[in-house]
Amino acid sequence: MLGYRKPMSPISNFCFFFLLLFFLSFSSSFLFALGDEANNYNNNDDEDEQQTIRFDLLHRHHPQVSEKLNGDMKIQDLHERMKDIHEHDRNRHRSISKSMNQKQIEDARLRAEAEAATQVEVAKSAILPPATSTPIGMKMISGADFGSSEYFVQLKVGTPAQTFMLIADTGSDLTWLKCRYRRCFGNCSGNVNHKSKNEKKQRFRHALLANQSSTFKTVSCSSTMCTNNLAELFAVAECDTPTSPCVYDYSYAGGASAKGIFAWETLTVGLTNGKEKQLRNSIIGCTEIVQGNVFDGADGVMGLGTSSYSLTYKAAENANGGGFSYCLVDHLTDQRAVSYFVLGVPTPSTSASTSSAKPPAKMSYTKLYVGDPYSSFYGVDLIGISADGQMLNIPPRVWDSYKGCGTIIDSGTSLTVLATPAFDVVMEVLTSRLKQFQQIEIEPFNFCFNNSQYTHDMAPKLRFHFGDGTVFEPPTKSYIVSVGEFISCIGIVSMPFPSLNIIGNILQQNHLWQFDFQKRRVGFAASECI
Repeated sequence: MLGYRKPMSPISNFCFFFLLLFFLSFSSSFLFALGDEANNYNNNDDEDEQQTIRFDLLHRHHPQVSEKLNGDMKIQDLHERMKDIHEHDRNRHRSISKSMNQKQIEDARLRAEAEAATQVEVAKSAILPPATSTPIGMKMISGADFGSSEYFVQLKVGTPAQTFMLIADTGSDLTWLKCRYRRCFGNCSGNVNHKSKNEKKQRFRHALLANQSSTFKTVSCSSTMCTNNLAELFAVAECDTPTSPCVYDYSYAGGASAKGIFAWETLTVGLTNGKEKQLRNSIIGCTEIVQGNVFDGADGVMGLGTSSYSLTYKAAENANGGGFSYCLVDHLTDQRAVSYFVLGVPTPSTSASTSSAKPPAKMSYTKLYVGDPYSSFYGVDLIGISADGQMLNIPPRVWDSYKGCGTIIDSGTSLTVLATPAFDVVMEVLTSRLKQFQQIEIEPFNFCFNNSQYTHDMAPKLRFHFGDGTVFEPPTKSYIVSVGEFISCIGIVSMPFPSLNIIGNILQQNHLWQFDFQKRRVGFAASECI
């Protein structure tokens, strides 16, 4: 059987290796290599084994997503979309502020304990360990928690494969889908596993039909996998019989939750060389009950967190793991644009086979901060902003992460956020050039104008400077944004001091962003994102 391999003698190993090379030369049937069924990544041939996993990333305003969420293909005008973006940003800002306030309280407690014990290091567990076979100890922010659901991905699940539109969530670990699973057939009234008599399952418009997948296998509630390993994924102590499925009740901030059963299943993902790969025996959630409108329209959540059961960690186990990258296209100009998300950090050998995952020649890197003092956010050491080559007179305290400020890169926030002292200085410089145009009042922006006579070379050129000398130079269209016919606005908003500065996803557009956990750095470079 293709998926099974008996122990062999050295001679047998040599013969088998020779035969394997022979067949690989003539048959594409070895795209998925031999391997132990318990190995979710199946040892593919060398080329595929080294490829990273790529997903198309669809913004929630993309017509394909909008149809799923709203039941129609309505194309909003730019002004409506910007209002929607601002509302999502406000929700996310509130959640970030709440999280940081809780973090500051915890930091104060830790500092007091550290001083009393004369300890030098505080909160060691929040810092990323070197790349090993153990999970990367890193917390990430959940788009589902914050209700942003900015980006979606498609995933093929089961055998035969069914395609689902999932929220891409870097802050949770369980990949789950709305699901229908029959625990018994015929007269089920006396079957203890027939939960329908006790609680009503939801009827989803689009769901994984688990009984029709030949590779769907439930995790039993009496197994060590359920009682120990899956505890971190909210497995509950509910076990009617030893063979009953392992149940989870996965909770998100804000009261949303997903309840269902754990199962082993086959996932089919795309590689950066254009091929597909099967991740067999992957843990998924078959969700039968959901609470919270954050999941309305979506088929489920792709967990891209850092537990040993998330897709992010599975990529970190691979040769090219230990990070992720994404490239965001300009979704304001083209609502149908498709971005991409890649699990794993490309290396020269893998980059050569695909232009989409290849780091540009002029990739710039700056230090990535995770943990204290940034809680579960991606922190960077931004120390200043310049306009047309002149550093702006922004108070240094604005960039001080230990005074409640600092800077994060956040794909879940759209508009870039600056603490008031920095915002006021930047706005003064930008408006001094733009006030020659007719001003228009449009919420939520502080400054909008008639752009019929405007070109981007008329605006000051902003550059963002990091402590190690690295400079990020976004295109002008990423901070002077078009919001309607003949209308442009300054796409930067303020937060009262002290607060985090946030490099939002609009400012990140048309750049490849690469988060390397092993080297603790974030790289960026201009890119067409194709």
